[in-house]
Amino acid sequence: MQDSETDTSDESPSLGPLAGLRILDLCSVVSGPMAAVMLADQGADVIKIEPPGWGDGIRNLGASRNGQSAIFALINRNKRSIGINLKHPAGADIVRRLAESADVVMQNYRPGRMGRLDLGYEALRKLNPELIYTSISGVGEVGPYSEQRVFDYVIQGLSGVVDAQSTDGEPKMVRTILYDKLTALTAAQGITAALLARERGQGGTHVKLSMLDAGIYFNWPELMWNCSFEGEGVDYSGELADMYNVSKTNDGYIVSHHLGADTTGYSTDELVELLTANEVAVARVNSREDVLTDPQVEAMKLLHRFNHPRGGNMVLPRSPVRFGEDEWSQQRPSPEVGQHTVEVLSELGMTMPEMQALAREQAIG
Repeated sequence: MQDSETDTSDESPSLGPLAGLRILDLCSVVSGPMAAVMLADQGADVIKIEPPGWGDGIRNLGASRNGQSAIFALINRNKRSIGINLKHPAGADIVRRLAESADVVMQNYRPGRMGRLDLGYEALRKLNPELIYTSISGVGEVGPYSEQRVFDYVIQGLSGVVDAQSTDGEPKMVRTILYDKLTALTAAQGITAALLARERGQGGTHVKLSMLDAGIYFNWPELMWNCSFEGEGVDYSGELADMYNVSKTNDGYIVSHHLGADTTGYSTDELVELLTANEVAVARVNSREDVLTDPQVEAMKLLHRFNHPRGGNMVLPRSPVRFGEDEWSQQRPSPEVGQHTVEVLSELGMTMPEMQALAREQAIG
């Protein structure tokens, strides 16, 4: 891991396979911003567009220090932030001007919202036919639930995973925002596929996905295998999850195939060593705190220690994908709301008096 005192820069040049691409991130909360940060980690210039003043609501969620939340620090690092009031005509016009030279525009508002602001796909593709416009929704653009507000737990309920987690007949939630994060991964893959298609001469396109889309696709291979055949003659199967479980040791727990034996006479280390020697897949059950010092995590340098300008010393995961032998390192900490407004608008050719006038009108912050 890098020393927390040696990595404080927020102005290093963007490196990585997506260097040179510009992405406008109009998203909030998790699914969109996390997709955008994957692209930012891989070198894209991601401009986060936030409401002036308060910014993305995720800034205030969960563990924090000095007003800097841990979740925001991760899913918005390596981005530049500008404060724009999309409801103000001049603010929306700035987004249109930025979109003219952008490679990707991302938004995760409810269906129809961007169209009403004249910032939807049809409006922006007229300005930039090569644009990759990405819309992330909760459950899609049609159907009885399409206008409803959607969070991760809604998709957990609809997708069948709450039922699959049932113990003693009682449905249980998955204790992580599984489908928010899964949708982010799916969106990032869809965007890079669209960029590749554009590179091959197919032009811009509208990438559309919903959290429900991603969740159903993700669940289907084994969670829904008993629902995959229609008609007679099906050999139904038990749950794949029933083939493995948590076993108690005399000083902790392990995860492995279902052992069908009392393992409490062994220590965790003894049982892991015994099963590993017999080619049985096994791991100790780490506490969340244990993850930080797990020897495999340390050997792979999966975590990155650095000093955040607001949050202080922090530890976050590095980008999960490596390209060749390049060592990944964080380039920019997550920004303050509107930290780069002047910088980005200057790149548009806007003068300081023009910006000051827009600020007085509350079009920008």
